[in-house]
Amino acid sequence: MSTRTSTVSWILLTLLLLNLSLMHGKDIGDKCTIDSPEGSSAGVCKILKNCPSVYDALLAGHTPKMSCGFMGFEPIVCCPTGNDITKVTTSKPTTSTESTNTPIPWISDGSRGSLARAICADNAKAVYGLETPPTLLLDRTPVNTSRCAQTSRKLIVGGKKAEPKEFPHMTAIGYDAGASGIVWKCGGSLISKRIVLTAAHCTYTIDWGIAKWARIGDLNLLQTNDSTQPQTIKIIERITHPNYKRPSAYHDIAVLKLETSVDYTAWVRPACLPIDMPDIGRDGKAIATGWGRVDWAEETGSDNLLKVTINLISQASCNESFYDGDSPQLALGIVDDWQICAGELGKDTCQGDSGGPLAVFSTVHDCMYNVIGVTSVGRLCGSIVPGVYTRVYHYIPWIERTAWPEYFQQN
Repeated sequence: MSTRTSTVSWILLTLLLLNLSLMHGKDIGDKCTIDSPEGSSAGVCKILKNCPSVYDALLAGHTPKMSCGFMGFEPIVCCPTGNDITKVTTSKPTTSTESTNTPIPWISDGSRGSLARAICADNAKAVYGLETPPTLLLDRTPVNTSRCAQTSRKLIVGGKKAEPKEFPHMTAIGYDAGASGIVWKCGGSLISKRIVLTAAHCTYTIDWGIAKWARIGDLNLLQTNDSTQPQTIKIIERITHPNYKRPSAYHDIAVLKLETSVDYTAWVRPACLPIDMPDIGRDGKAIATGWGRVDWAEETGSDNLLKVTINLISQASCNESFYDGDSPQLALGIVDDWQICAGELGKDTCQGDSGGPLAVFSTVHDCMYNVIGVTSVGRLCGSIVPGVYTRVYHYIPWIERTAWPEYFQQN
């Protein structure tokens, strides 16, 4: 935001806090009415900087007759229709932060991924939540506030620690270690209130048995005195893809169902699934996250959630590293429809990241990620050998029917 726009926003913020009767608790995109001596006129709620007529009027000393609310500290104003037409790209804010298990309205239109698209749109509302304004006024009416922690969309050069709330879908998968408590050995992605997407090989391990716990919203898996607000929930069902057969790495994808629903907060929020092709974004890069090994020679993972931007690699190049005609994991080599390859020297995900997401920024919903891959196979972590990820797009129909069967029972 420019200095001039920021100054104007703060002027309006001060004026509105002095006269809270002007605020009506509406969201971006909602219809509104502007009353004037000449009569009433229709409008639509927009961020101040996207409504030049109200912006210019404020500079001239005229306070808006009606304000919709706030997005963070940015005023949302009632903008006259017919003028100031600006494309609204942010998701419509929600008016409540409480969890609900009520199914969203959905009737299949026959198109591929229509349910995943509808659930993503509904989940995107959780980017916003009701917050009490920072003011000493007696009337502290909650206003809609963005919880987005994506301060920019700069790609990460080299691995580094994730920022608080940056990857609210990131899930740690835990196993029962007896007297030692829970060991966290895999990753996953929250895709709705009770569903985590992970790798099929993470549902059961020889050393630790079945996956029993999911922790969402954490940064450091050992610290309990930090500012994070993770939610740890028991896993009650583990569903692997029917075509997954160990030790093969093909169809290495699974759905985990949680015992209870998560509460959507600034720390815990789902990611979306890729609905359309191409699924890999426009720049040939994606973001991998996890608590995996920080060096290929280490035997333990990192306590801190790590992030790295890695290049996506062609099937042909990937096969040079993996296909030798005698691999029990990849007997057919890399199958482009089923798998994605990504990585470069020093920037690969490692075994501790199994099941974790390979993601790109959503181009449809503000502050949301699309999980395009599930971490499946690697050779040497951080080496020139890329990692192999299960391609989520190919499995969308299976994920929809497995994760949300109730929608298909009613259609």
